[in-house]
Amino acid sequence: MSPSTGAGLERIRSAVWRQLGTDRPATPEVDPAHLVRFSPEVPERLSPERRSELAARAEALHPWLQGPFLLGGDLVVGGAWRTDGRWTVLAPEVPEDLSETRVLDVGSNAGYDAFMFNLRGAREVVACEPFEFHQQALFLESVYRTGVDFRQIGWEGLDPEEQGRFELVHCNGVLYHERDPLRLLQRLRAMLSDDGVLLLGSMVLAELELADHMRFVPGSYFGDPTWWWVPGRMAIRQLLAQAGLRAEAEFGLAPGPPGEFATSTLYIRARPES
Repeated sequence: MSPSTGAGLERIRSAVWRQLGTDRPATPEVDPAHLVRFSPEVPERLSPERRSELAARAEALHPWLQGPFLLGGDLVVGGAWRTDGRWTVLAPEVPEDLSETRVLDVGSNAGYDAFMFNLRGAREVVACEPFEFHQQALFLESVYRTGVDFRQIGWEGLDPEEQGRFELVHCNGVLYHERDPLRLLQRLRAMLSDDGVLLLGSMVLAELELADHMRFVPGSYFGDPTWWWVPGRMAIRQLLAQAGLRAEAEFGLAPGPPGEFATSTLYIRARPES
């Protein structure tokens, strides 16, 4: 592990400690037999030596927030956010057959969503994550060997002239961390094909009377100083419209994390304006 990667992970550990009171969120107790197998490369059994090796590599990359990920046998890592639970909401919105679809996953963290898109047969999956969670994704890809194209870049590094355009763009948990959320949405629109679909997940203001407001967060939320703007449910639609996107539907409304004001988490399906 390079010094810069180690320093980046230490910064993430400090942030997770502030939020959760631990820098090692516990892997959930789950039945490995019921977890998604992201690849036929995942073995039914692991030798003691291979299990110990994989467990040590995963431990060196803590904290694991996405997941849970099955590495083989009964070895499972990650899942503080229980991304598998989020997919009970997301799955009906994603075609079962993505064989004709290029998918872009923005803010991919350890790659759970990218691996799910690949599992549905996507023609190509490009996953972008600027922080050291990218190393977790590379570790998992070394086990799964799916061919997902993991890149350590933020949305600012996306350019349709370089990466092309995509029929499906997925971006979850990014917008409220941005100082300029409109510019983020404009970039996502630029990466989206004219007949494509954007699946945007974000925190929103929970109070309905603030639906057309945006709240600036000058300090932190739930111990996280990287929250900047939290839109209401109408405000996020207005942002999408300004970026050339038409909101079609909302889904997955659920309570957000506890913090200084009430939030909800929400997905919006949007398409380019004709």
